[in-house]
Amino acid sequence: MKGWLGIGAVLVFLGLLAFGLSGGLLGEVRPWEALALHYGARNGVAAIVLGARLYDTLLEVLVFALAMVGVRYTLRPLGRWPEPVIPERGVVREVADLLLPVVLVFAVYLAASGHLGPGGGFPAGAIAGTGLLLLALAKGVEQLSRELHEGTLETLKYGAIALLFTLGVVGHLMDTSGARLLVLYNLLIGLEVTVGAWVVLHYFAVHRGEL
Repeated sequence: MKGWLGIGAVLVFLGLLAFGLSGGLLGEVRPWEALALHYGARNGVAAIVLGARLYDTLLEVLVFALAMVGVRYTLRPLGRWPEPVIPERGVVREVADLLLPVVLVFAVYLAASGHLGPGGGFPAGAIAGTGLLLLALAKGVEQLSRELHEGTLETLKYGAIALLFTLGVVGHLMDTSGARLLVLYNLLIGLEVTVGAWVVLHYFAVHRGEL
């Protein structure tokens, strides 16, 4: 019975896909260039995500922050995993020292230029979080956590979320726009995603021994 239901669901999906590709689901496409310029962007996606539908983006940021809280309090009862011994130097450490500055600079560039082309805060934060993962593999999670002052990072993360919500709500109420505002949005989102990714990495490593 489940097999037939699965086949039926696939057929319905293929039918909807064919109907959409035939033009049945497409209405009139409104010009997006004027909308993008109104918000100070050349990238239509950034104009929609950070301008016309900023509330959706703010809720996505909130969901991500709640996921960080969930990981933190769900894994805490598991206890702490023994910290592995990390050699002082090695190939991974050398590569991390070499690549981390490049990764972070590229992440900042991707966030700051998201209103001009593909990019933005979310992919920039994911890339920066990957750079921290590389450094954690080289130095050890606990050592990196002490060097990063994780408590300060979390305060910075929640401050970025609060500032992002405040700017978003005030900006919509006062109908403010501009490229500088979009850059600030993307940088704040990138900071929140970077710290959030590190929190997840740290707690999985500490409480489950997984890195």
